[in-house]
Amino acid sequence: MRKIFLPLLVVLLLSNCKSENSEWKSLIVDNSLEGWHTFQDFESTTGWIVEDNVLIFNGVSDMESGEGDASLLSDKEYENFEIKFDWKIIPGGNSGFMWGVNEDKKYNYPYQTGQEIQILDPAIYDNPKIALGGDMEINNAAEDLEAHKHFVGALYDLSAPSVLDVAKPANEWNSYHIKIDYKANRGEVILNDVLINSFPLQGPEWEAMLKKSKFNKSKSEDSEYLGDARWYDFGRFSKGHICFQDHPGEVSFRNIRIKELE
Repeated sequence: MRKIFLPLLVVLLLSNCKSENSEWKSLIVDNSLEGWHTFQDFESTTGWIVEDNVLIFNGVSDMESGEGDASLLSDKEYENFEIKFDWKIIPGGNSGFMWGVNEDKKYNYPYQTGQEIQILDPAIYDNPKIALGGDMEINNAAEDLEAHKHFVGALYDLSAPSVLDVAKPANEWNSYHIKIDYKANRGEVILNDVLINSFPLQGPEWEAMLKKSKFNKSKSEDSEYLGDARWYDFGRFSKGHICFQDHPGEVSFRNIRIKELE
């Protein structure tokens, strides 16, 4: 009897495990920052608060304070997943969502390893001078007015969105549905129910995008502020922490849910 029913039991248990792993899970628990920490500091969530289940960065960014990156990372690491969240940013503000972030001490910033989906006040592209963060952010927009690789929904400096008129203005809620699937070698960005970006995550096509970007290894020697690791490991980790970026301007996130893919 055991030989007959044991395989069935195993199948049922595996089926239950797959079902549990494929469920959408909220990443804001009990109106708190449980499950989150700031980059390279599991004891801190400085600059971030939760109010009425809304995650808010209202701190001073590293660009302004020089006191170290305060991006918020998940305690858990993810590889293949879908994530949904609403976001709202103040006028001139800038933020981002990253994945594949590695916290080895040789990296000074999460964006040395993690790829980023841009979050931005779209009005910056009408008037770059309103960008918060000083000349660096103003130039980031001014130099990208045609390519749009830094625009809302861009895979930052790698892949521009194919649709440019979907984002709502500052102080209004937008909705992201981001899919990261290394097995299918495909990432997608859906903004306000419109698919605006699709890109490879590795392989020859990804390497070709990388070669044309600021993350190209040949350009790394000019980036001393990154430390010895420079951009050498950018985008190389399929499994890592997900991250909401420390950047100038208050930004809010709500309804943050994730589903891990098989």
